[in-house]
Amino acid sequence: MEKRIKISICGSEQAINKVVCESLNEIKTLEIVHSDDVSQADVIYWIYGKGPSIKKFFPLWIKKEPIIINHWVGSDVIGELKKRQQPGIFRIGDIIRDGIFYWKMKRGGLVNLTAAPWLVDELAKIHITATFLPITTIDKNKLGMVDTEREKDIDFLSYVPLRSFEFYGGDKIVRLAQRWQEYTFLLIFPDLNEIPQDIVEKMPRNVIISPKVPRSKMNELFNRSKIFIRYTQHDAISLSVLEALYFNLQVSWTYDFPFVQKIGTQEKFSDSIPLLVKNWKPNEDGHTFVTENYTTEKYKKNFLKVLKSRISLHD
Repeated sequence: MEKRIKISICGSEQAINKVVCESLNEIKTLEIVHSDDVSQADVIYWIYGKGPSIKKFFPLWIKKEPIIINHWVGSDVIGELKKRQQPGIFRIGDIIRDGIFYWKMKRGGLVNLTAAPWLVDELAKIHITATFLPITTIDKNKLGMVDTEREKDIDFLSYVPLRSFEFYGGDKIVRLAQRWQEYTFLLIFPDLNEIPQDIVEKMPRNVIISPKVPRSKMNELFNRSKIFIRYTQHDAISLSVLEALYFNLQVSWTYDFPFVQKIGTQEKFSDSIPLLVKNWKPNEDGHTFVTENYTTEKYKKNFLKVLKSRISLHD
């Protein structure tokens, strides 16, 4: 029996880790090992940031193997850019760790991927060479069919983690709802298992707030919604944007992306709300675009290409 490549999927973005595990687990040449046992892995796939702690896992960093694959997903890039802006005297430890990081990368033992093309450019500013490879959940066998007959009783839908409420534009969305109280806004707080009453009392009457929604129930909410808002200060290509497009929603986002309305100023976006609702129609072009370009099959194929460039693999 041919040896399988042991891969440990780690990092702090647990929801994304789960998505990645589900996809890579279907590749017969890979064996996913427990994330706490990185020393036994041939490949450490680290999602979010610069990889495992150099202090804790120093032996992994001074050798070419195991291969470390870092997948940068957005806010981790912001954190790294801000860290580089600190005065040198405060960065002595970081400078030493950076030296080890670049040395591993130069030897071919470190690969950097990003979840958006613009993150490649941002990392290049701090001399980190990266390749764009989007993480995705677009698989019609798992997401199911789009329900074109379902009543659209939710005008606007958005994910807004409470711990990063302003970063995800929660304050701006609430102001939109306050101005346009004839429309329904559903805000999902994915970092809460239940909603405190004081938060409920602060919201406008046309804002429905929900704690974390199981993936099995999100399809129904997408099918009931017209427009998805992604009002982030910084972002990668979001899983929620891709899923919203899959379910034929119109999408308003702070980034340029095919078949998406780019959010400009708060004033212009707010003024556009009535027309967005009035002129709404199923975003069939957006659905076609993501099913042709952002499937899990493409993700797995491209990830295997990365592995094959570093390790001998057999399909």
